[in-house]
Amino acid sequence: MKATKISLSRRAAVLLAACAMATGVSANTYPERAIKLVVPFPAGGAADVAARVFALELGTQLGQSVVIDNRPGATGNIGAEAVARATDGGYTLLFGNDFLATNQAMFKEMRYDTLRDFVPVSKVASTAVILAVHPSVPARDIRELLALSKTKSLNYATPGFGSGPHLFGQTLALDAGIDMKDVPYKGSAPATADAVGGQVDMIVSTMGPMIPYFKSGKLRPLAVASAKRSEQLPEVPTLREAGLNAQPYETWYGVLAPAATPKPVLDRLREASAKVMRNPEVAARLRSAGLEPGLVTPEEFGAEIRTDTARWARVVRDAKINRE
Repeated sequence: MKATKISLSRRAAVLLAACAMATGVSANTYPERAIKLVVPFPAGGAADVAARVFALELGTQLGQSVVIDNRPGATGNIGAEAVARATDGGYTLLFGNDFLATNQAMFKEMRYDTLRDFVPVSKVASTAVILAVHPSVPARDIRELLALSKTKSLNYATPGFGSGPHLFGQTLALDAGIDMKDVPYKGSAPATADAVGGQVDMIVSTMGPMIPYFKSGKLRPLAVASAKRSEQLPEVPTLREAGLNAQPYETWYGVLAPAATPKPVLDRLREASAKVMRNPEVAARLRSAGLEPGLVTPEEFGAEIRTDTARWARVVRDAKINRE
């Protein structure tokens, strides 16, 4: 009987080794070539900045280049779908943010399922979402903005239709009774550019790309959506401090792999990513861009994605937001 157990154990080991050889992957050989990190937004935005900071150090840890591939469009769906369908054993990864949660609620037909088709590798950062106005808008705080909205219709830029900032802006408008029309863009960079140029009255988006314009006076911050004030902008109140009973909201960023990624590869990526996130230089570069390092486990990151997916589904349903 003992001999039979040993034989079965050896057969199982041989079978696992054969499977690894068939896929051409193992913890010892991966990666053998450059890795592609798909960023489903334009260059220059918060997601792109965070991805480049992370990719540079990840490449150092893995001993191979990690190449950024910007694929904007459809509120992140174009890039996400491409990664979900990738079958190259961990050489194509996704740098996502909370669009992965909001899109499940906003689009009637999706060609991928966030919770089924991806596995979390590493949370990289989070950032406060902020409400800001162009200097030509005569409102210096939320109370003045509320008063102004009673006399004229205001519009606000967001990083995209169905994005977290878009949905948050919608719920904010409903809760506060502000007449605000959303103007979606293909990423935070073009949204910020038009807000600075005065093509829109306001912007609800991630804080990082706007900090230089706050300092130069080209945009005026009114409130942050996070639970506490930002260290980068300590003088700007939270929405609750400004008098609005809004549920706190931040945008997160992180790396995900296709669900079919072999476990040895996934383990290798997670191990290397953990070393990246423990690097104080990486943390410093993220903070200089207005981002807070995401120091959580892959399991905790996955739980956050599931929680956000459920949250935005409730928001879309309760606010009766039209789905596409």
